[in-house]
Amino acid sequence: MVTRQGPPPGDQVAHFLTPVHRAWDDVVHTCANQRLFCSTACVDAWLADTGQPPGYVMDLATLWRLARDWYAGRMDPGYIRRDPVSAAAYFAQVGLHGPFWGLP
Repeated sequence: MVTRQGPPPGDQVAHFLTPVHRAWDDVVHTCANQRLFCSTACVDAWLADTGQPPGYVMDLATLWRLARDWYAGRMDPGYIRRDPVSAAAYFAQVGLHGPFWGLP
């Protein structure tokens, strides 16, 4: 079970197919390809079956940290989504890294 107190237990992984710099090219495709898998072996099998290139794989704890505050304030009047610089800072803060996220 997912709670606000911490990530759920488990060995599952999340796979994000679309690099962040391409996310807004087709946001439906981007969101439709943010998936949970039983393991990295299951990600590899899905990639082989679909012919998709590898994206970014993260454990449940990292996914939980990413999701925890990503939409903070979204329902507030005047909400403005994060600009690329603040989004990159958020990604780094939650433990993401590499060019996929626009980070070193």
